[in-house]
Amino acid sequence: MEFSVFRQVLIRALGHMQSIVEKRAALPILVNVKIEAGDDLILSATNVDLELVEHVAADITLSGKTTVPVQMLYDIVRKLPDDAEISFKQSGDQLVVSSGRAVFHLPTLSAENFPAMAGGNLSTKFQMTTGDLAHLINQTKFAIPTDDVRYHLGGIYFHISEDTGKLTAELSKLLEDANVDDVLVELSDTKARFTIGAATLTSKLVDAQYPNYRVVIPKGNDKIAVLDRKQFINAVDLVSVASVDKTKSVSLAFSMNKLVINASSPDAGTATQELDIEYNGDATFTINFNVKFLLDVAGQVEGDKFQMEMQESLSPTIIKSTEKDTDSLFVLMPMRM
Repeated sequence: MEFSVFRQVLIRALGHMQSIVEKRAALPILVNVKIEAGDDLILSATNVDLELVEHVAADITLSGKTTVPVQMLYDIVRKLPDDAEISFKQSGDQLVVSSGRAVFHLPTLSAENFPAMAGGNLSTKFQMTTGDLAHLINQTKFAIPTDDVRYHLGGIYFHISEDTGKLTAELSKLLEDANVDDVLVELSDTKARFTIGAATLTSKLVDAQYPNYRVVIPKGNDKIAVLDRKQFINAVDLVSVASVDKTKSVSLAFSMNKLVINASSPDAGTATQELDIEYNGDATFTINFNVKFLLDVAGQVEGDKFQMEMQESLSPTIIKSTEKDTDSLFVLMPMRM
């Protein structure tokens, strides 16, 4: 096997590959990237549950295939000059990588032993724009728990609305680097495949029932406040310096056209800030939230203004943009104080 490729072409693909591979894989070959030189250059990486295949433009002199440690190769390419041309040549059980006067000998493992994910019958297919898919992911991925033992909650639930883990992170990266307008989505009962230009990401699906999220969306929340998003975020962030206890809570007191944000703790004292708002209630209404969760949601809402729809101090709160061209809706549970 012998070929050459430009650094700026290869570095993007290797960046995708190295984030797929587990750093401490049970099998040595799973820390490798498979390199196939034929009609074009094909790179593949997998952690068994997730597989990424990407085509790269290269000048191929001699066809062949092998696997090398992806992190080592990525580190080499990352440190080379932007305009570098990199040559690869198979030599016995090593892959010789050279650029200019720099030469590296990387250990290889046979490509025949590299695990491949079976495609399966991906009978459901549809296309959507990369921008729309990226928007869906970016609006929801912040809510993925990182420490929940219920593994089926460690991802995003994709489904067709009747009204109209790790896969998420890697898909986001591919979408950010996409130079095509559309993504092809293929689904079966056990797998999902996303084809974005020269890259194809295949993932096993979680074999579990996702909770019915619709039941936690409240109906009849009649206390409605309209707020300036940036002012609100800045005020909550500022007041939160006094919220240093284990609850990390902030109190919101709504009254006619005014919001009082308050946080306190025995060690840090009390912090308060007032904001002018629109509020439809006659009497003062107070509700408490976890600071981090409140800022996370407010940071995802689109537009300059957003509204909070509330009912009782311990009932779920709906938060959404006031702009008509956005359809994102967030549900935030208050805290019991």
